Amino acid sequence: MSTFLSILAAINFATAGATTVPADIAWVAEGGFCEPETVLPLPDNTLLVSNVCDFRKTGTGFLTLLSAQGETLDWKIVDGLDSPLGMAMLDGSVYLVDNNRLKVFRWPEYELLKTVDLETSVANDIAVSSQGVVYVTDSGKHQVIRLMPDGSQSVLTGQARFKNANGIAIDHDQLYVGGERLWRVNLVNGSVETVGPEWISDIDGIEFEANGTIQVTPVAGPLIRYRSNSDIEVLSGEGISSANHGWAENLKLALVPTGFDNKVIAIRISN
Repeated sequence: MSTFLSILAAINFATAGATTVPADIAWVAEGGFCEPETVLPLPDNTLLVSNVCDFRKTGTGFLTLLSAQGETLDWKIVDGLDSPLGMAMLDGSVYLVDNNRLKVFRWPEYELLKTVDLETSVANDIAVSSQGVVYVTDSGKHQVIRLMPDGSQSVLTGQARFKNANGIAIDHDQLYVGGERLWRVNLVNGSVETVGPEWISDIDGIEFEANGTIQVTPVAGPLIRYRSNSDIEVLSGEGISSANHGWAENLKLALVPTGFDNKVIAIRISN
């Protein structure tokens, strides 16, 4: 919580380059979530939500399917999971991190296609390249694991260099990793650089808008839209306390799962 308080302090003291505005709430979904962690927008504009539902127990986690308007289509379209965290999608398959395992489901049938044991201690979030290379953050070892299509696994950049590695997202040949800071990895030459001022920290969700704006959500924090160090917008409001948010470009909605509040909040983005 100390990191979150430092974020609030930075915002309250009018951090250079940051503008704080009330979030435009489109809708709030609630009722049957159980520690929602990640929201994944799907090609048909429905929304998939992972529910951890007590990480200390196995078989209690599940996935919930919502409509674009936040209506419940299926509370447990997939159940019997252990600790479902990050999700990604590629070529009609949903990739899910579930208790140090990668599970791949066929969409929209949600048929389990394969399960891969990951060489991680605390697998968290996931990104998948267009070539089918999978990147998974390992929060316990402060690193990113790269899983190749042939099944081989290795540590990205060859060493642990992403303290409290958490959120992850890919944009062409750039991989963004969140944790204590926000890092950008050049997948061509392996170079790593930090992105944004120091108060943008403890990063869980990372998403990209079509106009180039980067969205990030700190753990239990607001929605931050980053363009440059001198052009940052912070969207906050009652109940906004994010886990790993999603971005639905077609709907212009940022989807914020609130973890222990057991809600999903949709925020309209108009510019």
